[in-house]
Amino acid sequence: MESRSLGKTDVKVSPIALGTWGLGAKSYGPVDPSQFESTVKAAWDAGVTTFDLAGLWGDGDAERRTSLALGEHLNDAILIGRAGHVKIEGRILAQFDTYIVVQEVEATLRRLGRGHLDMLLLHQPPTKVLGSHLFDKSITQLKQEGKLRAWGVSVSSLADAELAITRGAEVICFTHNLLVPDDFLDLAPKLAAEGVGVLARSPLMHGMLAGRWTKDTKFPETDHRSRRWAEPAFATRLAQVEKLRFLVRPEEKDGIPDLATAALRYALVTPLVSAAVVGARTPEQIQHAVGALPTTPETPLFAQADLERLAEMEL
Repeated sequence: MESRSLGKTDVKVSPIALGTWGLGAKSYGPVDPSQFESTVKAAWDAGVTTFDLAGLWGDGDAERRTSLALGEHLNDAILIGRAGHVKIEGRILAQFDTYIVVQEVEATLRRLGRGHLDMLLLHQPPTKVLGSHLFDKSITQLKQEGKLRAWGVSVSSLADAELAITRGAEVICFTHNLLVPDDFLDLAPKLAAEGVGVLARSPLMHGMLAGRWTKDTKFPETDHRSRRWAEPAFATRLAQVEKLRFLVRPEEKDGIPDLATAALRYALVTPLVSAAVVGARTPEQIQHAVGALPTTPETPLFAQADLERLAEMEL
């Protein structure tokens, strides 16, 4: 895979990044340690250089196991860490003051066995924190000490993304996929003007955009998706996915073979997006994600006619 620049930073990322929330926090159900290791190794072997980690995911397991799996490649990998939420007496609390953020990053580096992070994402800071100077000193200190190359913010709303850019964030991580394109389209001019990199999370909407579910699909209690959609919302999303099947044309030369491939390509169709963060939990899933990209740079990710049709659709 050809790497992409992460905004105006000097960090270059693989267009497919492996997110470790599902692996580390077991948010989709139990994950055997060998499965974690084989997924990370398969990602690296497929050309994925970029890994999204957080100390909160599995109480540090996401970081420790990714480090072990990368082995001799650890120092060549692009590692994204997160800070701002800590577990205290079983409760997860938002903490963004200088001491806590620095402490979290240093703990992450110890678990990784590495001297620096390529990117730190402040994870879902409240709007009032994002608009304050609470975390400024921590970013400055970590950069001055060589423990951090760049910083950004993971957000859930367009307003917070705009505020983060105003506050000088070098990267924004937020949901961008075929079912929720509007925030990105609204934000694109400001991203381009400020040279802010984008990490597109949930490009497959937790599996919804793979197009394999029906109204009878059920998830185990250990899977976060069992609580994510109420029945009417789930049915609405399924109906929206069906409207997107026109994108799948495997019989055509360079045609898109399946809906998951279409979803991953869509997340990356604009060069403003530096990487799509894929929460693969098996070697096969991460290999499919990498295989969704065209084999040659000359092949377009999407047909222009399809992009125009998508822009006119009301899902």
